[in-house]
Amino acid sequence: MIDILAIYVLSLGVKLAAYHFSGFTAIFADALHSVVDITMISILLMSERVARKAPDPSHPLGHEMAKNVASLIVGVGFIAFLSFELAKEGVDKILSPTGLYENTETAIAAEVFVLFLLLLAAFLSARRAGILNRTLLIESMNDALSTVAAIVGVGLVWLGYPIFDGVATLLIALIIFYNSFKLVKDNAKLLLGLSPSEEFYESVESVCVDIEGVKGVHDMVGVYTGENSIHLDLHVTVDEEMTVKDADRLSVEIAEAIRAKHPEVRHISIHFCPHEGEKRKIYDT
Repeated sequence: MIDILAIYVLSLGVKLAAYHFSGFTAIFADALHSVVDITMISILLMSERVARKAPDPSHPLGHEMAKNVASLIVGVGFIAFLSFELAKEGVDKILSPTGLYENTETAIAAEVFVLFLLLLAAFLSARRAGILNRTLLIESMNDALSTVAAIVGVGLVWLGYPIFDGVATLLIALIIFYNSFKLVKDNAKLLLGLSPSEEFYESVESVCVDIEGVKGVHDMVGVYTGENSIHLDLHVTVDEEMTVKDADRLSVEIAEAIRAKHPEVRHISIHFCPHEGEKRKIYDT
């Protein structure tokens, strides 16, 4: 991830230099998009360390949510300030376009070079596994999209349509807003106690009932405790004459079978009972 961060820092430097020598607001907006991504990558790197901390008495299920908290803060901050300010600047440029631009050819060449850097970052992320690299791939493509918007805007200004500096700035502001909103939405769902899909529960039930001694499964509750970590609580119906020793052996077998099918299940609480119940447990407030 450090190499991706280095590419983003280099692309930011090129964008700022291009803005300094040309004065295009669209290029400045594109540079601020890079600031968004650099900030997010830096926070993810720092929060990754916190997320790897071992569980403790205060956080018995671990610290994996640290990444989600950090991402939520970043997303809210950029929605509230950066995208709004850029949108306002873009509207001003549309209403009052100016032709005071310099070194247009250099600005376009700089943005094309930046586009190459971002596609390189996307290529490196695509070759690596893990949810973090998938996130970086998406962000690289989004940043490349805003760079393309800047190139098109600058090119149209060069052809004699100065209004498109503002149009491109507004478009980039909307891209930043969309990415930030999505970041807030995805992380807020996890922090509010997101449950796995219905397919997950059906799979868990299928795994359990195939085990000898299990008559059924009910009152299942799963909650994400991280991007790829689930705490699962379930009740298993067994013969009422089953001994504690046999129940203990069965609980180990059930837990191992579930984790073999769903390695994202990090914590499992199994309760034995002689009766049936509803498949899902929804707690009343």
